[in-house]
Amino acid sequence: MTTRLTRGFSLIEVTVAVAIIGTMIVATSALLQRLPVSGREVRDQDIALKIARNEIEVLRAGGYDALPASGAFANSLLSSLASGSASVTIAVYDPKTKRADVAVSWTGTGSVTRSVLLTTLIAQNSGL
Repeated sequence: MTTRLTRGFSLIEVTVAVAIIGTMIVATSALLQRLPVSGREVRDQDIALKIARNEIEVLRAGGYDALPASGAFANSLLSSLASGSASVTIAVYDPKTKRADVAVSWTGTGSVTRSVLLTTLIAQNSGL
């Protein structure tokens, strides 16, 4: 009786290992593509959030009766964003409350349009 000593991996084991590693590489690259491309993307988003937050606070401070008509608004930080624009939309939420949507848009990396949208409710008797 002879016993055969085998060493190494079979073709099936190697194929399975290569398939697992390939799947992991594809999954990792898909996740990495979703991360911000650069510090510039993060900086631009931070600037847009500052602009939107500031406008929300201005609207809240002014109160219900001082809400402007919907349209574009100016902010000195907009010049820091490529093709930056900002707008506010005022809509009736219920008879004693209005909804204010503040949107800031800019052109990001790869000529992709990016935007930030913040919303608040402002009641007739006080801001929410």
